[in-house]
Amino acid sequence: MLSTDGFAEGVAYLDTKPSVVNAINYDQSLNMNEYYVSEKLDGIRAIWTGEQLVTRSGRVINAPDWFIHSLPSIMVEGELWAGRQQFSKVQNTVLDLIPDNEAWQKIRFKLFDAPGHLGTFEQRYEFLKRYCQTVAMRHIQCVEQRTVLSHKELDDYLEWITANKAEGLMLKLKHEVYHPGRNHSLVKVKTVQDMEGLVVGYKEGKGKYQGKMGALLIELSDGARFYVGSGFSDIERTNPPKIGTVITFKHNGWTVNGLPRFARFFRIRDPE
Repeated sequence: MLSTDGFAEGVAYLDTKPSVVNAINYDQSLNMNEYYVSEKLDGIRAIWTGEQLVTRSGRVINAPDWFIHSLPSIMVEGELWAGRQQFSKVQNTVLDLIPDNEAWQKIRFKLFDAPGHLGTFEQRYEFLKRYCQTVAMRHIQCVEQRTVLSHKELDDYLEWITANKAEGLMLKLKHEVYHPGRNHSLVKVKTVQDMEGLVVGYKEGKGKYQGKMGALLIELSDGARFYVGSGFSDIERTNPPKIGTVITFKHNGWTVNGLPRFARFFRIRDPE
Protein backbone atom coordinates (compact mmCIF):
# COMPACT_ATOMS: atom_id res chain seq x y z
CA MET A 1 0.00 0.00 0.00
CA LEU A 2 1.01 3.62 -0.57
CA SER A 3 0.71 6.59 1.74
CA THR A 4 1.15 10.31 1.23
CA ASP A 5 0.30 11.31 4.81
CA GLY A 6 2.80 13.65 6.45
CA PHE A 7 4.94 14.13 3.36
CA ALA A 8 5.27 16.71 0.60
CA GLU A 9 2.31 16.91 -1.73
CA GLY A 10 2.51 14.32 -4.47
CA VAL A 11 5.31 12.29 -2.83
CA ALA A 12 4.19 8.71 -2.17
CA TYR A 13 5.74 6.25 0.28
CA LEU A 14 5.21 2.57 0.89
CA ASP A 15 3.49 1.83 4.20
CA THR A 16 6.50 -0.28 5.17
CA LYS A 17 9.98 0.66 4.02
CA PRO A 18 12.12 -2.07 2.45
CA SER A 19 14.24 -4.19 4.75
CA VAL A 20 17.80 -3.90 3.43
CA VAL A 21 21.41 -4.43 4.50
CA ASN A 22 23.34 -1.42 5.82
CA ALA A 23 27.12 -1.26 5.64
CA ILE A 24 29.59 -1.29 8.50
CA ASN A 25 33.05 0.33 8.27
CA TYR A 26 36.08 -1.65 7.17
CA ASP A 27 38.76 -2.92 9.51
CA GLN A 28 41.68 -5.27 8.96
CA SER A 29 40.22 -8.10 11.01
CA LEU A 30 38.19 -9.15 7.95
CA ASN A 31 39.23 -12.22 5.98
CA MET A 32 39.57 -10.89 2.44
CA ASN A 33 39.15 -14.37 0.94
CA GLU A 34 35.53 -14.28 2.11
CA TYR A 35 34.58 -11.08 0.29
CA TYR A 36 33.90 -9.74 -3.17
CA VAL A 37 34.96 -6.14 -3.86
CA SER A 38 33.19 -3.54 -5.99
CA GLU A 39 33.26 0.21 -6.53
CA LYS A 40 31.19 2.29 -4.12
CA LEU A 41 28.88 4.24 -6.42
CA ASP A 42 27.98 7.84 -5.68
CA GLY A 43 24.31 7.79 -6.58
CA ILE A 44 20.97 7.04 -4.93
CA ARG A 45 20.35 3.55 -3.62
CA ALA A 46 17.12 2.14 -5.02
CA ILE A 47 15.10 -1.03 -4.48
CA TRP A 48 12.90 -2.64 -7.10
CA THR A 49 10.20 -4.41 -5.09
CA GLY A 50 9.10 -6.50 -8.05
CA GLU A 51 6.44 -3.89 -8.81
CA GLN A 52 7.79 -0.45 -7.86
CA LEU A 53 11.09 1.41 -7.70
CA VAL A 54 11.61 2.99 -4.26
CA THR A 55 14.30 4.48 -2.04
CA ARG A 56 15.47 2.93 1.24
CA SER A 57 12.80 4.85 3.14
CA GLY A 58 10.09 3.55 0.80
CA ARG A 59 9.68 6.74 -1.23
CA VAL A 60 8.29 5.84 -4.64
CA ILE A 61 10.57 6.90 -7.51
CA ASN A 62 8.62 8.11 -10.51
CA ALA A 63 10.75 6.52 -13.20
CA PRO A 64 9.62 6.42 -16.84
CA ASP A 65 7.83 3.24 -17.86
CA TRP A 66 10.62 2.32 -20.30
CA PHE A 67 13.14 2.44 -17.44
CA ILE A 68 11.39 -0.15 -15.27
CA HIS A 69 9.40 -2.36 -17.62
CA SER A 70 12.21 -4.93 -18.04
CA LEU A 71 13.03 -5.26 -14.33
CA PRO A 72 12.50 -8.75 -12.85
CA SER A 73 9.53 -9.98 -10.84
CA ILE A 74 11.65 -10.38 -7.68
CA MET A 75 13.19 -7.76 -5.40
CA VAL A 76 16.55 -6.42 -6.57
CA GLU A 77 18.55 -3.42 -5.44
CA GLY A 78 21.16 -1.19 -6.94
CA GLU A 79 22.35 2.36 -7.42
CA LEU A 80 20.74 4.94 -9.67
CA TRP A 81 23.96 6.37 -11.06
CA ALA A 82 25.12 8.82 -13.72
CA GLY A 83 28.90 8.44 -13.37
CA ARG A 84 31.51 9.44 -10.83
CA GLN A 85 30.94 12.75 -9.06
CA GLN A 86 27.49 13.14 -10.65
CA PHE A 87 25.33 12.75 -7.54
CA SER A 88 23.56 16.08 -8.03
CA LYS A 89 22.54 15.05 -11.56
CA VAL A 90 21.02 11.84 -10.20
CA GLN A 91 19.26 13.64 -7.35
CA ASN A 92 17.82 16.29 -9.66
CA THR A 93 16.52 13.61 -12.03
CA VAL A 94 15.20 10.67 -10.07
CA LEU A 95 13.37 12.58 -7.32
CA ASP A 96 11.23 14.62 -9.71
CA LEU A 97 7.51 13.91 -9.42
CA ILE A 98 7.18 14.04 -13.20
CA PRO A 99 10.00 12.13 -14.89
CA ASP A 100 12.06 13.93 -17.52
CA ASN A 101 12.69 11.32 -20.21
CA GLU A 102 15.74 13.08 -21.58
CA ALA A 103 17.35 13.37 -18.14
CA TRP A 104 16.55 9.73 -17.32
CA GLN A 105 18.47 8.64 -20.43
CA LYS A 106 21.66 9.50 -18.50
CA ILE A 107 20.76 7.33 -15.51
CA ARG A 108 21.93 3.73 -15.05
CA PHE A 109 20.45 1.23 -12.61
CA LYS A 110 23.58 -0.55 -11.38
CA LEU A 111 22.34 -3.74 -9.73
CA PHE A 112 24.39 -5.01 -6.80
CA ASP A 113 22.12 -7.47 -4.98
CA ALA A 114 18.92 -9.50 -5.23
CA PRO A 115 17.17 -9.74 -1.85
CA GLY A 116 14.37 -11.68 -3.55
CA HIS A 117 16.79 -14.52 -4.35
CA LEU A 118 17.23 -17.02 -1.51
CA GLY A 119 20.83 -18.01 -2.24
CA THR A 120 24.19 -16.82 -0.96
CA PHE A 121 25.66 -13.64 -2.37
CA GLU A 122 27.74 -15.67 -4.84
CA GLN A 123 24.52 -17.21 -6.15
CA ARG A 124 22.69 -13.87 -6.17
CA TYR A 125 25.58 -12.29 -8.10
CA GLU A 126 25.42 -15.06 -10.72
CA PHE A 127 21.67 -14.47 -11.02
CA LEU A 128 22.22 -10.72 -11.57
CA LYS A 129 24.90 -11.32 -14.22
CA ARG A 130 22.66 -13.72 -16.14
CA TYR A 131 19.71 -11.36 -15.85
CA CYS A 132 21.66 -8.33 -17.12
CA GLN A 133 23.07 -10.34 -20.02
CA THR A 134 19.61 -11.64 -20.94
CA VAL A 135 17.71 -8.36 -20.67
CA ALA A 136 20.42 -6.49 -22.61
CA MET A 137 19.18 -3.01 -21.72
CA ARG A 138 21.76 -0.21 -21.74
CA HIS A 139 20.42 1.40 -18.57
CA ILE A 140 20.32 -1.86 -16.55
CA GLN A 141 23.79 -3.04 -15.59
CA CYS A 142 25.30 -5.44 -13.07
CA VAL A 143 27.90 -4.01 -10.70
CA GLU A 144 31.21 -5.78 -11.34
CA GLN A 145 32.54 -7.80 -8.41
CA ARG A 146 36.17 -8.82 -8.07
CA THR A 147 38.37 -10.58 -5.56
CA VAL A 148 41.49 -9.35 -3.79
CA LEU A 149 43.97 -11.61 -2.03
CA SER A 150 45.12 -9.38 0.81
CA HIS A 151 44.52 -6.15 2.69
CA LYS A 152 47.54 -4.68 0.89
CA GLU A 153 45.93 -5.46 -2.48
CA LEU A 154 42.70 -3.88 -1.23
CA ASP A 155 44.61 -0.75 -0.15
CA ASP A 156 46.28 -0.51 -3.55
CA TYR A 157 42.95 -0.87 -5.34
CA LEU A 158 41.37 1.74 -3.08
CA GLU A 159 44.22 4.18 -3.77
CA TRP A 160 43.91 3.66 -7.52
CA ILE A 161 40.13 3.94 -7.71
CA THR A 162 39.91 7.05 -5.52
CA ALA A 163 42.65 8.68 -7.60
CA ASN A 164 40.24 8.16 -10.48
CA LYS A 165 37.49 10.06 -8.60
CA ALA A 166 35.56 7.08 -7.27
CA GLU A 167 34.05 7.35 -3.79
CA GLY A 168 35.50 4.12 -2.39
CA LEU A 169 34.88 0.38 -2.31
CA MET A 170 32.23 -2.03 -1.01
CA LEU A 171 32.84 -5.55 0.30
CA LYS A 172 30.17 -8.25 0.04
CA LEU A 173 30.41 -11.47 2.04
CA LYS A 174 30.39 -14.25 -0.55
CA HIS A 175 28.67 -17.06 1.31
CA GLU A 176 26.08 -15.06 3.27
CA VAL A 177 22.35 -15.21 2.55
CA TYR A 178 20.67 -11.80 2.41
CA HIS A 179 20.80 -10.47 5.96
CA PRO A 180 18.97 -7.14 6.52
CA GLY A 181 20.31 -4.66 9.06
CA ARG A 182 23.78 -3.30 9.78
CA ASN A 183 26.15 -6.24 9.74
CA HIS A 184 29.39 -7.67 8.42
CA SER A 185 27.84 -8.93 5.16
CA LEU A 186 28.29 -5.43 3.68
CA VAL A 187 31.36 -3.30 4.39
CA LYS A 188 32.34 0.13 3.05
CA VAL A 189 35.97 1.05 2.50
CA LYS A 190 36.95 4.70 2.07
CA THR A 191 40.12 6.74 2.39
CA VAL A 192 38.06 9.50 3.96
CA GLN A 193 35.35 8.76 6.50
CA ASP A 194 31.93 10.34 6.41
CA MET A 195 29.25 10.84 9.02
CA GLU A 196 25.90 12.48 9.44
CA GLY A 197 24.94 15.22 11.86
CA LEU A 198 21.98 17.45 12.68
CA VAL A 199 22.21 21.19 12.04
CA VAL A 200 21.33 22.89 15.35
CA GLY A 201 22.81 26.37 14.89
CA TYR A 202 25.10 28.75 13.00
CA LYS A 203 28.20 30.86 13.54
CA GLU A 204 28.38 34.10 11.57
CA GLY A 205 31.20 34.48 9.09
CA LYS A 206 34.07 36.93 9.32
CA GLY A 207 36.08 38.81 6.72
CA LYS A 208 34.87 37.98 3.23
CA TYR A 209 32.08 35.90 4.76
CA GLN A 210 30.76 38.76 6.91
CA GLY A 211 26.97 38.65 6.85
CA LYS A 212 26.98 35.04 5.69
CA MET A 213 27.15 31.70 7.44
CA GLY A 214 30.64 31.01 8.74
CA ALA A 215 30.04 27.56 10.24
CA LEU A 216 27.26 25.12 11.06
CA LEU A 217 26.81 23.87 14.60
CA ILE A 218 26.35 20.12 14.28
CA GLU A 219 25.01 17.63 16.78
CA LEU A 220 25.94 13.95 16.53
CA SER A 221 23.70 11.06 17.55
CA ASP A 222 25.51 10.82 20.91
CA GLY A 223 24.79 14.48 21.66
CA ALA A 224 28.29 15.79 20.96
CA ARG A 225 28.37 19.20 19.25
CA PHE A 226 30.99 20.93 17.13
CA TYR A 227 31.27 23.40 14.26
CA VAL A 228 31.78 22.55 10.59
CA GLY A 229 33.18 25.62 8.85
CA SER A 230 34.71 24.41 5.58
CA GLY A 231 33.57 22.72 2.39
CA PHE A 232 30.84 25.27 1.58
CA SER A 233 30.35 27.16 -1.66
CA ASP A 234 29.53 30.87 -1.55
CA ILE A 235 25.95 29.98 -2.49
CA GLU A 236 25.72 27.54 0.43
CA ARG A 237 27.08 30.17 2.80
CA THR A 238 24.43 32.61 1.61
CA ASN A 239 21.65 30.01 1.87
CA PRO A 240 22.91 27.44 4.40
CA PRO A 241 21.13 24.20 5.30
CA LYS A 242 18.21 24.92 7.59
CA ILE A 243 18.21 24.08 11.29
CA GLY A 244 16.84 20.56 11.62
CA THR A 245 18.50 19.40 8.37
CA VAL A 246 20.73 16.34 8.46
CA ILE A 247 24.02 16.83 6.60
CA THR A 248 26.78 14.49 5.54
CA PHE A 249 30.30 15.67 6.35
CA LYS A 250 33.72 14.18 5.69
CA HIS A 251 36.51 13.88 8.24
CA ASN A 252 39.93 12.32 8.78
CA GLY A 253 39.76 10.28 11.96
CA TRP A 254 39.18 11.62 15.44
CA THR A 255 40.58 14.19 17.87
CA VAL A 256 41.73 13.29 21.39
CA ASN A 257 38.33 14.54 22.56
CA GLY A 258 36.54 12.05 20.34
CA LEU A 259 35.28 14.58 17.77
CA PRO A 260 35.71 14.24 14.00
CA ARG A 261 39.05 15.68 12.85
CA PHE A 262 39.15 18.13 9.91
CA ALA A 263 35.37 17.92 9.45
CA ARG A 264 34.09 19.59 6.26
CA PHE A 265 30.68 19.84 4.71
CA PHE A 266 29.91 17.40 1.91
CA ARG A 267 26.19 17.75 1.18
CA ILE A 268 22.73 17.51 2.64
CA ARG A 269 22.14 13.87 3.52
CA ASP A 270 21.44 11.50 0.67
CA PRO A 271 17.71 11.00 0.32
CA GLU A 272 16.59 7.62 1.61
